[in-house]
Amino acid sequence: MKNFTFSSILLSIILSLGLVFAVGQTSVKATESEDTSGETYVIGLDDTFAPMGFRDGSGELVGFDIDLANAVADLYGWNLEFQPIDWVMKETELNSGNIDMIWNGYGITPEREEMVLFSEPYIESGQMVISKKGSDIDELSDLAGKTIATQSGSTSLTFMQEWPDDLYNQLADEPVLYPSYNEVFADLDADRVDAIYAGDIYSRYTLNQKGTLDEYEYFVDETSIEPMGVGFRKSDTALKEQVDAGIEELRQNGSYAEIEAKWFGEDSESTGSSNIVMTVLPSLLNGLKLTLLLFAIVLIISVPIGFLIGILRVFGPKWLQAIIEAYVFIMRGSPLMLQLMVIFFGLPYIGIAMDRFPAAVLAYVINYAAYFAEIFRGGISAVPDGQYESISVLGIGKMRGFRRIILPQVVNIVLPSIGNEVISLVKDTSLVYVIGLGELLRAGNIAANTYASLAPYLVAGAIYLIVTAVLTFVLRKFENQLKW
Repeated sequence: MKNFTFSSILLSIILSLGLVFAVGQTSVKATESEDTSGETYVIGLDDTFAPMGFRDGSGELVGFDIDLANAVADLYGWNLEFQPIDWVMKETELNSGNIDMIWNGYGITPEREEMVLFSEPYIESGQMVISKKGSDIDELSDLAGKTIATQSGSTSLTFMQEWPDDLYNQLADEPVLYPSYNEVFADLDADRVDAIYAGDIYSRYTLNQKGTLDEYEYFVDETSIEPMGVGFRKSDTALKEQVDAGIEELRQNGSYAEIEAKWFGEDSESTGSSNIVMTVLPSLLNGLKLTLLLFAIVLIISVPIGFLIGILRVFGPKWLQAIIEAYVFIMRGSPLMLQLMVIFFGLPYIGIAMDRFPAAVLAYVINYAAYFAEIFRGGISAVPDGQYESISVLGIGKMRGFRRIILPQVVNIVLPSIGNEVISLVKDTSLVYVIGLGELLRAGNIAANTYASLAPYLVAGAIYLIVTAVLTFVLRKFENQLKW
């Protein structure tokens, strides 16, 4: 793994600053008199969290919270944009201004209330303990000495830490944490953990999708009833009160009950499919489009930049070589994901805000340019010194000699290494999920959660293999046919 302590500390400081906001108050009358018709609000959500907000087989966002938010927006004439985010970064996304609301089964806890302003609770959910059939886990106390899995950044983890009788510290080890509950269920199915702890709304939905209720034992932790609300920035009291009033109006006119019955009633919608592969393929191919677009743009930009930096690293003045060496050290010494987070979440705090895709392109370009620079530097250094001396003696000229004699040798030397980086770039595009972009692997993750199946992961893996196979063939063909 790549590690860089200074960058990690810098990111922590930047993100911590984003959590400091003043609390303001606005009267209901002021809210009612403010005309916000036509306003556009961005709602952040984890689009793998069925049935609150997730993607169906065609890639469309559906769910209880999606319908409820749209119903409130219709009352006020708002335009809504739903932005998938990394759930661990939800408060940072909100307080940095990337989104206006968190509306996705967002549990209200004292810790979160210190960071965001909550609406009035509009639904409640308990936490569920789920284990394999035949386990000896029938109540909370039975979890002592057991291994538990749950989602990172979730209220499930918060409730676990508040279990009575110091039960949390009696677990066999620290809880196993995953980005989404699909991995949590997969860990239980593989018998790597004894039980999982998750919200009962999602758990019941998932168990229903899996169609294997008789293979599990489960019970609701009655001490963990969790109210859910919409999260706002501390200063957005007027918006909060409008949402509260809108939800109350939906309760009064019966619309809330209709939405609730649609998703939680006996006749609630199901995403079950007899052919999961064909159902999820369109959404995976949509994710592939972003993967290939990001790959192509980054490759086209970073290779020439890396080549230029590599030349300057070898032939530039000493002071410039020192700067380039520091740049390469930082880019190669810190994780690409960390660089993504600093550029997207950190730069707005110094007045530089970028959209998600341009931020991803910038992060990948500066990272891969550093790697390509080192490859080209190595290729240039590998050419014998006698070649340069011959150019000088023959009077060919430095620029012409480099282009006609040195460069062809450098290209032959570096092609295999560049090919390796090109293949790595295809796979590294999967990291953009951390800033909310829906590339191929995230599309597979969403589909896996929606259908409670690992099949979408296998399909995504097959697509990656096809893409890398095509690239490998093209690179080898180019390498074999290159004659200087």
